Amino acid sequence: MRFEVLDALRGICALLVALYHFSSNGVISNLALVRNGWLFVDYFFVLSGFVIAHSYGRRLAEGSVSVSRFMGLRLGRIYPLHIAVLLAFIALELALIVFGDTLSRYVSRGAFSGSRSLTALFQSIFLVQTFGLPGAEGWNVPAWSIAAEIWTYLLFAFVFVAPRRFMLPLTGALTALCAIWLMGYADDLHVTFNGGVLRCIFGFGVGVLTYHCFRRYGGVGGNLWELGALVAMAVFVSLAQGIFTFAAPLVFGAMIFVLASQRGLVSRVLGYRGFQLLGLTSYSIYMIHIFVQGRIGEVLQLTNIVEISVDERGRTILQGTPLTGDLVTLAMLVVVVVGSLAGYYLVEKPGRDLSRRLLNGRSAKKRTGTKGTAFVESSGPGR
Repeated sequence: MRFEVLDALRGICALLVALYHFSSNGVISNLALVRNGWLFVDYFFVLSGFVIAHSYGRRLAEGSVSVSRFMGLRLGRIYPLHIAVLLAFIALELALIVFGDTLSRYVSRGAFSGSRSLTALFQSIFLVQTFGLPGAEGWNVPAWSIAAEIWTYLLFAFVFVAPRRFMLPLTGALTALCAIWLMGYADDLHVTFNGGVLRCIFGFGVGVLTYHCFRRYGGVGGNLWELGALVAMAVFVSLAQGIFTFAAPLVFGAMIFVLASQRGLVSRVLGYRGFQLLGLTSYSIYMIHIFVQGRIGEVLQLTNIVEISVDERGRTILQGTPLTGDLVTLAMLVVVVVGSLAGYYLVEKPGRDLSRRLLNGRSAKKRTGTKGTAFVESSGPGR
């Protein structure tokens, strides 16, 4: 079973995260849902737990998929685009070296310095920038969450292969411990480079538990349930502040539990091709939007249309009229969506397919029988 509705919603959430990182005086940026758009990262974490439990939980437990193969598939899913975006940022730093004198009026720092230090680059390459190490913040800011996810995948792969009677208690304990630690450590759930992996484990664990509730009890579905769940989520995200943000994974888990049945008006609407395309390219939207926004900002600086700045959370801030802000924001979304299509079809999908072929080839060599016939394991659901 593929949860197409949840996938489409992931695409919408990715766009809302992109809007959060692009602030202006316009109407769009001042929507409460956009101002708190950073919370939608927790939807990604909860959905990942739900989908991984569905796609791989039983197979890992039964041994039909090994932990190493599972991790290879997950790396093949996220790493090619991650490296491609890093290479694009590296190209910008090389341009600073070559054209430093020309660009000095627009860029106040030297190449490979400040937020683009080599220390931060190596941490991004090895996906360790979410553990609170010195100098981690920089380069492609949203990549902190995929770093958190890859280590969460590894942790839960071992949870899934634990004896069945221990799996759910272990999941519950890990989820609760991370939630308690985060509430004691931070004022809200906006924890990223400094311990974001615990935020991811919290959300992922909620997703795993949500899946097992869905599998055991079934969903509720129906028009009223789906509309109510979506409205409740939107109201929560719009109003949540401070300690209340720690409830976000639970709210997203409840919404996923309802929508997973795919039996209502919301599901029918999100089943349309445009929303499905957003879901297909959601990872690319998420990974490229900061790079695209930075380049749009540079064009705006060159043309003197508006003044641009970047805040401590990596958001592009536009100073100008509300109308200009909204028009530029809409243009940014178009460029991000178009760029995400290129990212998906040119990098993400080929990289994922190549990793599967390599893993299948290695598996075939290991499983070759006495008659020389190789068994190639199905790679299963792709997301």
